[in-house]
Amino acid sequence: MRQLHEAFPHRDPTKLGENEVLDFLISLRQQRKLKDSTVNQAVCALRAFYRDHLGRKWKGWSQIKIRRDEQLPNVLSRDEVARFLGAVRQGRFLAVFTLMYHCGLRLSEVVSLKPGHIDASRGVVRIIGSKGGKDREIPISKALIERLRAFWKLHRNPEWLFPSPGRGWKSAGATLPDALRRSTKPMSDSSVQAAMRATVVALGWDLRHGRRPVTCHTLRHCFATHLLDAGVSICLVSQYLGHSSLKPTLVYLHLTEASEAKAREVLANFPGL
Repeated sequence: MRQLHEAFPHRDPTKLGENEVLDFLISLRQQRKLKDSTVNQAVCALRAFYRDHLGRKWKGWSQIKIRRDEQLPNVLSRDEVARFLGAVRQGRFLAVFTLMYHCGLRLSEVVSLKPGHIDASRGVVRIIGSKGGKDREIPISKALIERLRAFWKLHRNPEWLFPSPGRGWKSAGATLPDALRRSTKPMSDSSVQAAMRATVVALGWDLRHGRRPVTCHTLRHCFATHLLDAGVSICLVSQYLGHSSLKPTLVYLHLTEASEAKAREVLANFPGL
């Protein structure tokens, strides 16, 4: 709205017409060369003001079609994931990051896990009420189950697999296992994200590795890409990720070494060469 006012400094913004507002949006793309995602933010702001606040039923809102840029996710190699996990300083965060990578879990899913969600007899992790309200199961190796069991035995919290120690536990003279055992809350997203940033900085990656920042969600991207790279069915990978369709999973096919190698092999045998 401030930028719109600067474009029409002598006009009351509430008195501007539909064509003037649309011309301003067009100028953002054509003259200022802003990216589609930035223009879309301007559309949402102006639409909220003129349509939702002032009640202007302009037809132009339905005619605006902005294609969002679709960037490939940042994916680490297996060696880089091993380097990352080896640099994590605290055991509880190492357990979180290892589980996120091995099972492709979202941050919100891993911190919400309870001990009963690990089904050791069947070798699966149950995700209850995930994104979209869906439940799903993901296979987990026996070795990781044993590592998680050993971690839980350190605190034996009856409710949470990854409890939060809370603030001030050190000054209260408690040990970390005691603080975790008595906790009634799960580990916070912010604490995991802070541990991620600290590890990335310690590795000298300066919060970026490749084209995009390395975040907690990067481990989920690595899970999907490394499974596809090993030849696991895309239908299974999509199921493990909890995607409602194959479309969001297809992006990982662009990142797999195996897919590219197979494509080159097939192309080399095309007739006519």
